[in-house]
Amino acid sequence: MPHNRTLTLDSNVMIAALKKDEPQSDSCATLLEKIPEQFLLSEPSIVYEEVCGTLARRVGKGAADLARKQLDRMISIDRLAQCDRSFCISAYQLCDEYDLYAIDALYLKTALIHSAVLVSLDKKDFIDRVNSKPSPIEAFHPSQFPY
Repeated sequence: MPHNRTLTLDSNVMIAALKKDEPQSDSCATLLEKIPEQFLLSEPSIVYEEVCGTLARRVGKGAADLARKQLDRMISIDRLAQCDRSFCISAYQLCDEYDLYAIDALYLKTALIHSAVLVSLDKKDFIDRVNSKPSPIEAFHPSQFPY
């Protein structure tokens, strides 16, 4: 099956899938199972710190190390947006445009660059705000993901 869609998953989706004790863990894990057969991942490089750092703090270094290896397998280097100075400068206008938190703007910018479907557990402050304006991408909460 050809890769016809790209996903940008907020780190909270990956953390919920890996921790398995969050209210949306099952729907998040189902999303991860679709990679790479149905979807390719496009992520900002900060996803490594958000996922691995959170798991290291909450679960332990071993879980974080396993997550890093899984991220390496799931994210192609050519679809990893480097959160360098120019990328961050290009993303911060989205904070104003959509009333987003700074980190969320990095995920949205990545999704926009790669025409990806954006998925986040943060429905009210992220997904709903992205969907409040016309956008070239689709944005969903995992429970609403139609694919």
